[in-house]
Amino acid sequence: MQAIRNMEPAWEKVQGRKFALLQKVYNLPNGGTKLTPYYSLTKTECLYIATKFNDEARATRSTRC
Repeated sequence: MQAIRNMEPAWEKVQGRKFALLQKVYNLPNGGTKLTPYYSLTKTECLYIATKFNDEARATRSTRC
């Protein structure tokens, strides 16, 4: 989550929008609930994030453009 948050400003600068941050509610055994944040990403957003972690994939992608 923190790595995606760190990448978000660059994505927002180019795309003009942030990643979609949502929350899921889980029911706990003790009767309580827990909110868990998650990102709902498009295929393009997933590829952007994945290539930030993989230098070889990023190099391959840049040669195909």
